[in-house]
Amino acid sequence: MPESARMILVLTAISGAAGLGLAAMNSVTEPLIAENERLFTLRSIAGVMPAADEPDPCARPDPAYDNSPEQDAVCVGGFRVYRGRRGGEVVGLAVESVGDEAYGGTILALVGLALDGTVTGIEVLRHGETPGLGSLITDCGWRRQLVGKGPDGQVWKVKKDGGDVDAIAGATISSRSMIDAVLKAQRLLAEKKDEILAAAPLEAREVCHAP
Repeated sequence: MPESARMILVLTAISGAAGLGLAAMNSVTEPLIAENERLFTLRSIAGVMPAADEPDPCARPDPAYDNSPEQDAVCVGGFRVYRGRRGGEVVGLAVESVGDEAYGGTILALVGLALDGTVTGIEVLRHGETPGLGSLITDCGWRRQLVGKGPDGQVWKVKKDGGDVDAIAGATISSRSMIDAVLKAQRLLAEKKDEILAAAPLEAREVCHAP
């Protein structure tokens, strides 16, 4: 057998073995990744849903719902909204909302809302902000000033822009993006509340896309 043909066979065998190994590893790790994502979502929902008269993003009191919000999610206006219920009645929402024009692209946040639009919690699900600067949007201490405020409870802008929100030092752009995510969630509730409350739950693994 020519040397070139032998090399091709060896490389083909190595590539095939590597491919089988990767496929096997993926089959093992994929369920673990999916379960970790599910648990992260559950913790985030519990962290933002209405739970106390004076919500605190740095505390984790028992939530006010008695259902499984991840199984009662709806897609409205391109937003995934988790509904928390007590005794069958919706008592709060958690909205996946995107803050645009962040320093690192966009920020995906989970915004908890009471039915009157008051912010009951905020969790950052994904961001690409600068470590030590924009990444401080994940600090519960900074987010505390946004929680407990309704749509008309304050001017939803950073103070540099004439609003009431203290921006993160050196990260005004990131702060603006977080405010954008909150405003989008509040606006969705104000404009589509009836649809959110009445919509049929998403099927398992169903993706929510903007219309």
